Amino acid sequence: MNALNRLWPAPLHLELQEETFPKPERFRFQADSIHVDGDLESSPDGCPIEFKTDAAVTNPEGYILDIAPGRIEIRASAAAGTFYGWQTLLQLIRYSAAGDLWQRVRIEDRPAFRKRCFMADMGRSVFPLPLLKQLVRILARLKMNQLHLHLYDDELCGIRFEGLPFGSENPCAITVAELGELVRFAADFHVEIVPELEGWGHVGSLVAHRPDLRGGKGLYNGSSFLIGEPVFEVMRNMISQIAEVMPPKARIHLGLDEALWFCAPGMPAGFTPEKLVGRYYRMLQEIGQEKSRELSMRIWGDHAGRPVPAEISSRVVIEPWCYWNALRSHMDFSIGRYASGASPWMAGAGQSMGQHRGAYHATRYWAKRAAALEIANLEGINLTFWGRNDLENHFITLFAGAGFIWNPNPQYDFAKEEEYENFERRFFPIQTVFQHKFREAWPDTLRKLRPTTVYHGHHYFDDKHGEPFTPFVPLAGTANQHNFLTE
Repeated sequence: MNALNRLWPAPLHLELQEETFPKPERFRFQADSIHVDGDLESSPDGCPIEFKTDAAVTNPEGYILDIAPGRIEIRASAAAGTFYGWQTLLQLIRYSAAGDLWQRVRIEDRPAFRKRCFMADMGRSVFPLPLLKQLVRILARLKMNQLHLHLYDDELCGIRFEGLPFGSENPCAITVAELGELVRFAADFHVEIVPELEGWGHVGSLVAHRPDLRGGKGLYNGSSFLIGEPVFEVMRNMISQIAEVMPPKARIHLGLDEALWFCAPGMPAGFTPEKLVGRYYRMLQEIGQEKSRELSMRIWGDHAGRPVPAEISSRVVIEPWCYWNALRSHMDFSIGRYASGASPWMAGAGQSMGQHRGAYHATRYWAKRAAALEIANLEGINLTFWGRNDLENHFITLFAGAGFIWNPNPQYDFAKEEEYENFERRFFPIQTVFQHKFREAWPDTLRKLRPTTVYHGHHYFDDKHGEPFTPFVPLAGTANQHNFLTE
């Protein structure tokens, strides 16, 4: 049963028996509890697929898949587990040819981490709603359960708000109503949307409209807010609009990284970045009460950490990051720092703008180290995809990363390989088969869902190559700082 050697994410436990039988030609099922969405046609004379509730499967995202002659059974205690069992079965079906011999197999599977996130950078590239929906479908195939939307940055604003000018210059910016549509769409695939509204730095695309809100440069040029009541008024407006379209329980990411401190006249003496975290936390709670939402807060960890007031430290999720396999010492430092702290945290993995070939080994290191240490306050891992929207050219970042986040220690020998060429030589056939069998991951499908490639706010590889995507991009001053377009 060669298809078992291509499953990705790899199941946690797989038990094979010697008994073999021909792959069923047709299948019969009633899938009221999962979003099948045309995955497989049910035939009255097909091999039955049964979905059963089993309280013994204690992880709500875990499942048991039993395949035997004449019957297939998926057992789970919750809808998410049933859905992920279905995804595994679907891979087996699509990876097998008619007439292939199947072996009797029992798969017991569950994720290593509660939150398995992918981040789309809408502040430096463009992700129209159809592309975001397609991304949700791909994430679901790979058993990912969060989509983090970095909604704006120094270069671009990827969302338009009612009564505010932000994003009006970006023809690909989604509306708040479309964000709500995405939230509802993603829920069918067990994917949570996590919107990020930068509350301190990386705000050039906002202050281009409102210069009065700019305090000065960011850490890498760009802009930092002038922290004061006008900023809090704008942030409250934007968060309130976002909260309106979120589910009853929602997480809001407020950034708070790579900024320089500019405090407005009239702010209390001694108002610090730590107190800024507390101010935003209280703002979220107030808006949550107004909108009948339970809003929680997530922020970046920044290079030196992000101090959080002690009284809310157990309720704010901090996200340190490291995307470079060569900097494992940075990951070890963050693990040591945050694993022993009071705050829940996420590990920021994935790809930065400086990694043009894709990134996965740092993600693997985060996952393997965290899983080995069994860190109780680690919520999960975020696969960041900074600066670009050409996912088809860097699909390995998502595909490999998703597998290691679900199961940091897959049974495949290549998964332990440290040398990049040897890893990719054995891994790319698995990725290629996945993309071949699931049309939503076809490179051509992804290309057609975006108007053009945008990298760091600029057109890339089209007839406007190197030109800013909006007139505000040059105002950020970050392209020269990073020298991405002139190297």
